[in-house]
Amino acid sequence: MRRKRATPDPALHQSLEVSAVDIEIPNPLINRLLRHPALRAHGPSRAKWQMLESDQVVGRQRRLSTAEAALSITLIQGSLQAGPLEQGFARLMIEGSGAAALGGALAASLPLLPATTSLEEAALLLAGGRKPASPGLAGQTSTAPALALALREGLAGLMRHAPQCRADAPPLGVHQSRVAIRRMRSVLKMFYPAVMPHMPPGALGGFDARLKALATALGPARDLDVFLGGMALRLQSALPDDKRLRPLMAAARRARLDAYKPLPALLTGAEFRATIWMGFGLIEALEAVPPQDDLAGFAAQVLARRHRRLKRAGAMIELLPPAELHALRLDAKRLRYAAELLVPLWPSHHARRYLKRLMALQEALGLANDAEVARDLVRRLRITGWTLGVAEGFALAGAAGSRDMALEAWAGWREAKRFWQDG
Repeated sequence: MRRKRATPDPALHQSLEVSAVDIEIPNPLINRLLRHPALRAHGPSRAKWQMLESDQVVGRQRRLSTAEAALSITLIQGSLQAGPLEQGFARLMIEGSGAAALGGALAASLPLLPATTSLEEAALLLAGGRKPASPGLAGQTSTAPALALALREGLAGLMRHAPQCRADAPPLGVHQSRVAIRRMRSVLKMFYPAVMPHMPPGALGGFDARLKALATALGPARDLDVFLGGMALRLQSALPDDKRLRPLMAAARRARLDAYKPLPALLTGAEFRATIWMGFGLIEALEAVPPQDDLAGFAAQVLARRHRRLKRAGAMIELLPPAELHALRLDAKRLRYAAELLVPLWPSHHARRYLKRLMALQEALGLANDAEVARDLVRRLRITGWTLGVAEGFALAGAAGSRDMALEAWAGWREAKRFWQDG
């Protein structure tokens, strides 16, 4: 007898919210998942399978939790449809307060992470389309949901790029993973004074500590990628036939392999999953905070304070030694992360111009820092003699050139209008 087709769940066509967490389930794990004690505590349900059919999804769904359970838990299996293309999937949808806690309990023993797209978005990607651009903080009015949104986007970026943190993959995986981590740590510090009174004790600090540990683990691989793709290439281009450079290049490549070796296990392990689910739990808590403040007013204060700090630190930029230039770069980066996040609150050409010039300044200061890091890295590789001298000379020359770029970028940034003062 043919089963009655149910109307597709509205959750299939919504952007993911923490109150309705989707978990991608590899098919071999479904039976283990269904037997998991944390899941069975909410059931078992005697609900029957319901058929699903829409333009994007063909499959079936079954409620696993009882009607009395605190959470609504549904298993969905089927295939995504995109013209002639099909792709199988299985997802666990958890709705209600505590969804992230259940996800974390399941992930303690099973390799499960939140989905980074809705099923509708996944079907669009299968068809070769693009996921709709996030509007950012446009329309947000309070700090807690704004921080929740920023963390959700950061976690999605980290989960998207972490699988590419391998020695046989391009350097983009490690770079973008570190960017996602740095941005999340930056917004945690930015919003801490506003949201801390509404959060469980230690929640923000505990998550930040986990992010810091991840960033530290990724750091050596990133430094070596920058070196091999930067100064090492320039050295080889300048001295293409000089055999004395071979020990340096070989040592750097060996060090890169060693730096990458622990990353795949780290970024697929239980601790990484616990970090992701801790972040989603924090987002859930933030979304439960009622509107209590003025986001635009808070944002203007943050931008003004960070702008003043950068301006004061770089007052004598042409005379700053390398260590203070590095500190100036960090101030520029903090302001850039804040401005990138908060610009949607002031959609204007002044905001776009300010951000563009700030990015140019931070990039120029970053080049100077890369040269200093390269000098230290060559020494850590235990390179001596002529090769060390040549490498340090190239690094110093690069630092000098990037300082000139930084001075020009500094002048351009100083002239940019402070868009948060437009009124």
